[in-house]
Amino acid sequence: MPKSTDVPHELRALNKIFSEKDYSWDYADSFRDWVDFLVESFMPIRQGEYERLKKKHKDLDWFVRMTREWVMLQQRMVGDGDHAWYDALGTFYETLCGRGKRDVLGQFFTPPHVVEFMTRITTTPEQTGKGLLINDPASGSGRMLIASHAVAPGNYQFGADLDSICARMTAVNMCLHGCVGQAVCMDSLNPDDWRFGYDINRTLRYTGIPAIVPIQKEQCHTWRLWQREKAEWAEKKKHQPDLPPPQPPAAKTAKYGQLSLF
Repeated sequence: MPKSTDVPHELRALNKIFSEKDYSWDYADSFRDWVDFLVESFMPIRQGEYERLKKKHKDLDWFVRMTREWVMLQQRMVGDGDHAWYDALGTFYETLCGRGKRDVLGQFFTPPHVVEFMTRITTTPEQTGKGLLINDPASGSGRMLIASHAVAPGNYQFGADLDSICARMTAVNMCLHGCVGQAVCMDSLNPDDWRFGYDINRTLRYTGIPAIVPIQKEQCHTWRLWQREKAEWAEKKKHQPDLPPPQPPAAKTAKYGQLSLF
C-alpha cells in the first residue's frame, strides 16, 4: 500500500480506507471499481454497476465509506474558501500510479498550479454565463474543466479522453463541481473512435440535483460536429477534387465563441 509519507496529508484518511483492499485486489482494479461506483451513484437510473460490484466484492460497505470520505474531503478543501476547486480523484490516482500489479494506472496530470495558470490566461470572470464551449480534448481527471468552471461558471464544458478511467473521473469531477456539459471516452484526433459518454448535470438548473446520464454517440457534441464537417467536405469535394480532408475539431485552432484549453 502507498506509504503515508507518499500520500498528501489531506488524502491520508482516504488512503487508509482504500488500503483495506490491499490483500484482495490490485490497486488499479480497486480504484477502477470505485470510480465505477461513483459514476453509478450520480445516475438517476441505475445501470447495474451496484449489482456487479456487490457480487464481486460481497458487499458495498467499502465503496460507501470511500465515497463518504471523498465527499467530506472535497467539502473541506473547497468549502473552506481556500480552493475554488479540488481534484481529489486525480491526485489520489497519481499517488497510486505505478503501484498496481498491471499497467492500468499510469498517467500523471497537469499539476494544479499549472492548471491555475493556464486557466487564468484562457478564462476570465467576464465570460461567466456566456454559454461558451470550454473544450478539453485530453481531459485526464477533468481538472482543467473544473478550474475553468470555478473562474467562469455558466458555460458548456466538454471533456474527452481515450482512457476509460479518465473519462469517468472527468464525469464525476464535473458533476460534483456543478459543471454542465459532456464527458466522453473517445479519440479526439479521430472522433469516429467513440467508446461511451455522459451528459453532465443537464437538468441541474431546474432540479438542483447533480446527475450523470449515459449518451449515445449521436448525442455527443464533438461526434455530431465531426459528422457534419465530413458531410460538408464530401459535398464540396465533388466540385473541388483537390480539397484537403477536414481536420477533427481538436486539431483546429479555437474559433470565435469556443475556447480550447490546449
